[in-house]
Amino acid sequence: MALKKTTIFIWLLLPVTLLAQESQKFSLTELLETAYKNQPALQISVLEREIIENNVRSSLSGWLPQAGLEADYFRYFEQPVAIFPDFNNPESGAFQEVRTGVPFNSNLNFFVNQSLINNNLFRAKGQANYLKASAEQNLELVKIDLTVNTSKAFYEALLSQEEIRIREEDIQRQERQLKDARALYEAGITDNIDYKRASIALQNSRSALFQAKENYQVSISRLKELAGIPRNTQMELEYDLEELISKAEVDTLQQFDYENRYETKYLISQKNIQEAELAFSRRAYLPTLDAFFNYNIIYQTPMAGELFNRGFPNSLAGFRMSLPIFQGGRRNYEIRVADLQLRQLEAAQNELQLLISREHQEALSAYKAYLYEWKIQEDVKTTAEEIYQTVSLQYEEGIKNFLEVIQAETDLRTSRINYINALFRVMASKMDLLRARGEVQTEEL
Repeated sequence: MALKKTTIFIWLLLPVTLLAQESQKFSLTELLETAYKNQPALQISVLEREIIENNVRSSLSGWLPQAGLEADYFRYFEQPVAIFPDFNNPESGAFQEVRTGVPFNSNLNFFVNQSLINNNLFRAKGQANYLKASAEQNLELVKIDLTVNTSKAFYEALLSQEEIRIREEDIQRQERQLKDARALYEAGITDNIDYKRASIALQNSRSALFQAKENYQVSISRLKELAGIPRNTQMELEYDLEELISKAEVDTLQQFDYENRYETKYLISQKNIQEAELAFSRRAYLPTLDAFFNYNIIYQTPMAGELFNRGFPNSLAGFRMSLPIFQGGRRNYEIRVADLQLRQLEAAQNELQLLISREHQEALSAYKAYLYEWKIQEDVKTTAEEIYQTVSLQYEEGIKNFLEVIQAETDLRTSRINYINALFRVMASKMDLLRARGEVQTEEL
């Protein structure tokens, strides 16, 4: 019985809970801010930047003095044997075996090393700034893609949202027309043709509205993916049409510079990194030189309990050099490989310029075409509104028939949807053009 009461209470509470889940309103700016905070791909790039920065610091730490402490303890079960001449009768040429050392031993060694010449450290220093720059540029590329894709998805969702609004207004108007046509038919003033035409138009509009709502859900799902918004979040998009129109046009005569593209900056950084790698290969003939200082304390005794009663310290300082003389030609081959890889990057830089030039021309042509279409659709929409108003008045006066009203209404609806569609296409193509020019604005992270 208690379980039934609990179930009833939950079902009574459920509608209240659902009503409490109000939809959140998002402008494009708010969506971008949310995407910068939540997008997993962007978070991965931020972490990658931090990883590279810490790797650079780790590589450069080798220039600092390296200090350490070593200790050991060991016991001889059989002491080592040393062979000495017979000191009692050296002329005999005989030797004698002598066991050396004591059974119980312990060493404590404190050491400090300072690298003076080290090719790996020279490379780390030469590549450090370029590695950090490339990580920052890669992050910027991810932010640019996220900004452009989120903006385009926002405009696509707005198109579906506006289409829903337009079709809902049409349905309200068509429902009134159907009601009026039915009243005229039932009064015997007209036949049932106008009534049936109004009914068909209404059903078609309802079908189109259902499709528009489904398209809107797909667009919203895409936006949630890009912005990192939970799936069950109710969203509603906000925008200012006048502000959108005011920002639709850009200068199509403006020249662009390859250096503005972060792809170019990133490739230049990679080229600088490879130049440092080539210099590293050419310096492979340098020796490795370190300065060192060691301080040792040796404990030794024949009795285990007396091991640490007395220590025998010693210390030394000096230099240590390592110079490989022959490595089978490996260094020459590594120089050639590094040089070929650098030439690959130079060829990639030329290829990138050609690609950027094509992308810019495609984006510019698409933007100009959509801008022209938008201007045309604006005039078409204005004309369709005038025609619909005129035909509606003439129908009320009995001059036009209902078929012409439906045709004028269809033209009006199509022109309004085409106008909104053209506007959002302009905004989406504008984002592609800004990306092609390297002018997409992003937020600092």
